[in-house]
Amino acid sequence: MISVLFKKFTVGLHSIVILVSAFFSIASYAAYDAAKNPVTLTIVPEHRDHIIANFNPFSKLSMPTTHQFMFEPLIIFNTLQNNKPEYRLAVHYRLDKDLKGISFTLREGVKWSDGTPFTADDVLYSYSLVQQHPELDAHAINQWLEHIEKRGPYEVYMKLKKPNALVAYTLVLQPIVPKHQWEKVKDIATFANATPIGTGPFTEITELKDDAYLQCANPQFWQADQRHIDCLRYPKVSNNDEFIRGIANGEFDWSGGFIPDIDRRYASFSPHFKYWLPPASNISLMFNFKTTHPEIQAVFEQVDFRRAVSMSIQRQLLIDIAAFGQGEPSQYASGVSPQFKNWVDPISTEKYLPFMTFNPLLAANRLDKLGIVDHDGDGWRELPSGEPLSLSLLTPYGWSDFNTTALLVSEMLGRIGIHVEPEESEFSDFVQRLADGQYQLALTNYPEGSTPFKYFDTAFNSDYQSSQFPRYAMHFYQDPQIDHLLTQFPLATNAYQRLAIIRQLNRITASLQITVPLYNTVQFYQYNTERFEGWFNENNPIASPLAWPQVPERLLHVLALRPKKLAASDSNSTTDSTSLSSALPDAEPVQTQQQHQ
Repeated sequence: MISVLFKKFTVGLHSIVILVSAFFSIASYAAYDAAKNPVTLTIVPEHRDHIIANFNPFSKLSMPTTHQFMFEPLIIFNTLQNNKPEYRLAVHYRLDKDLKGISFTLREGVKWSDGTPFTADDVLYSYSLVQQHPELDAHAINQWLEHIEKRGPYEVYMKLKKPNALVAYTLVLQPIVPKHQWEKVKDIATFANATPIGTGPFTEITELKDDAYLQCANPQFWQADQRHIDCLRYPKVSNNDEFIRGIANGEFDWSGGFIPDIDRRYASFSPHFKYWLPPASNISLMFNFKTTHPEIQAVFEQVDFRRAVSMSIQRQLLIDIAAFGQGEPSQYASGVSPQFKNWVDPISTEKYLPFMTFNPLLAANRLDKLGIVDHDGDGWRELPSGEPLSLSLLTPYGWSDFNTTALLVSEMLGRIGIHVEPEESEFSDFVQRLADGQYQLALTNYPEGSTPFKYFDTAFNSDYQSSQFPRYAMHFYQDPQIDHLLTQFPLATNAYQRLAIIRQLNRITASLQITVPLYNTVQFYQYNTERFEGWFNENNPIASPLAWPQVPERLLHVLALRPKKLAASDSNSTTDSTSLSSALPDAEPVQTQQQHQ
């Protein structure tokens, strides 16, 4: 009896040894295969003139895969799902009843990529940074944050300067960095962070060259079982011509660039070349209201001059030529997107629509009344002093739709006697010149939100006219009533109050014609289905699909992607495991355990 039992035991033990050996052989091979042939997704979120080892999330020069992929936010508010909170480094947040404070409960068990545990100390340090260094405050956190305190190893509380029902949407934009690394940095603003430490899915820079870099898997990522890609590859793409050549050759998996005649020049080349173009905000002409030329500044300050410029523009022609039909003419003098038409007062729209309509005769008449006339008969108007009126129009080099728009605008203004010279500058220089007010006219686009508030806030809030903020309000026009309304929107407790505030903002900005909205474009998103699946699109609108750095949802997107061969091999692996289990005599079934996130 004992010998029989011993025989069964040894056979069973032998079977277990075989199973364990097989498991470790498969795991070892998988690790070896991932190291030798990593699953790499090529992403082009934006054009860059140079690749540098800068992964500082507080720097405007940081590489476009720094945010989200290296440095996760506390929460992502999913704009396509009515701002549903997608919890990342936080698992819960709660506003005080008086809206003057907010607490965040943090996720336990998260580690930085160097193995150091993530705690409330890191969050406390990250928010304290922008209080100590206001020049790092790109999201206007200091406008709301009075102080932050730690209430436990995984709990922080933020006291606000004033009530704000929507403050969480702003606060979670703050990058969270590891205290144990950054507290040793002497100059945060100039720190390149060439060897980053993050909590995101991709933190390891394994290769960095002049033409591309590889950003590979964080070995400590808390959601590793949801990550099916080993590395991100970012190739240097300086302009639209390079971008179009690369994407037409199938070199990119995920991108967000302008492609003229997109069906003919991209989609027709392969059934795997897909795109989705959700509606976007407008492209506008900005005037620099603090330009160094005093007489030009005085002209810019005349609303009739700005309206004359607006009435000289053939907006549909801009779309047909510069945007290849991708967009629609701006009809709102405020610049608000047509997707928010239910938010604006139709009476205001009709009132200011004539100034958004092509009417060169009326435009010329208004210029004449301002004393901006052609004194010497050379076809170009002079300033009231008699000095020639000659303006420059700045756009980023390589942004072909912007560059073409600038050329067309200069021709259209030339027909009413305003001399405009288009000027192109590398993107980093373009941004810096806008921030420094070193321009006369410029073109810009704007970020989108789930309500019109984000547009009005980023475009017209005078608090955002300092160099650490994005370019959108760098016209430097200031209006106390606009600023006041922008502070009131977050305090509104119901939809009727919010609607009333937006309508006032729309009416005021339209009446002032602060910028000249040209046309509403689309959000550029292209994806290649040859190697990966799980893409967000119009049939799978889980979240915003954009690859752009300012879109937090791109973290959700990258974690949803799977290589196609993985989907097939998953089913094969299940069959093989079942077969191996059933072939072993007297062996227990193989069991798996799922972790709740």
